[in-house]
Amino acid sequence: MLLIGYFAPDHYQMLMQEDRPVEWTTVWLFLAAGVIGLRNSIRHRRIFDGLVALFCLFIAGEEISWGQRLLGFYPPEYFLAHNFQQEANIHNLPGSFFKPKWIFMIALAGYGVLLPLLSRLKRPERVMTLVGASVPPIQIMPWFIAAIVLMLWYPFKLTGEWVELLAGSLFLVAVRLRPKMLWINLLLAVVFGFAMIGIGGALERGRDVARLPCARAETESLLNDVISREAATKKQWRSSSVHVRIWTALEEGYLNRERILEFAGAHCEGAAARNLKVRSDYGIDPWGTAYWLSVKKLSDEEHQVIVYSFGPNRRRDSQRSPSKQEDAGDDIVATGILSKRSQ
Repeated sequence: MLLIGYFAPDHYQMLMQEDRPVEWTTVWLFLAAGVIGLRNSIRHRRIFDGLVALFCLFIAGEEISWGQRLLGFYPPEYFLAHNFQQEANIHNLPGSFFKPKWIFMIALAGYGVLLPLLSRLKRPERVMTLVGASVPPIQIMPWFIAAIVLMLWYPFKLTGEWVELLAGSLFLVAVRLRPKMLWINLLLAVVFGFAMIGIGGALERGRDVARLPCARAETESLLNDVISREAATKKQWRSSSVHVRIWTALEEGYLNRERILEFAGAHCEGAAARNLKVRSDYGIDPWGTAYWLSVKKLSDEEHQVIVYSFGPNRRRDSQRSPSKQEDAGDDIVATGILSKRSQ
């Protein structure tokens, strides 16, 4: 990953996006570690091992926002209003006592480094036996340390995504499967990672008839609100570059909430018309993900404005500029020019 990130940054960005092979492979690894670990903990009545297994299952669920993007459901309004990604997960909620990054590193250090070291001492070993704690093989301790160092170093954007992949494999190794079963699970993780990309797309093919025209109408309406109805604020005009979710743009003062009028009245039918008020209140597209606003200064007189949706596959296909249709995949994009005369 270090080599790919340095020598092939575009491929790196593609691999790291949500619902791509790295994320789905990570889900399989944590899911397998959690299911196998929970089975072993129940069979041998080991409480601590059961807690580790539940932690792994929790990570697997959080990785895919508990199936929100896969199934296309709308999260409760609390998550739409407060979650950084407007998704049904806890790790992107603000105001936690610890940031997810630090909780993750503490878990790696405690389980993969401290536990093996303590197991070498007699008294702590008795305590671990009492609470039912199985110790990860000390041979993989250097990899736990490497994962912690990488999280601290964070050499590239989204480094945490592939460090989670490494961590998932380490937790799977820690349940001490037979070598053959371990290798089968590692192979299945890779197959699962690539297969889920196709499965996710297949789930949407029969549900786009009404959603596509609705999303096109809503992106055009949002664009008109920004340009024609003057929803763009002076803060947006003073910014040379803005790239945020619509809800974030409203919360941070780039858009005037009272002037977002056309979007709420965009014509949608069938499944796309469900939860319409909630979607218009929080800037959510018919597939349950956020609409985005991208503004780029072209000159002192004009700014380019782009409003877009991730489309049916619920992931950003354009890695550079969503305005380039040839790179936009199934993203739904509306582009226009904001003139200084309207400010």
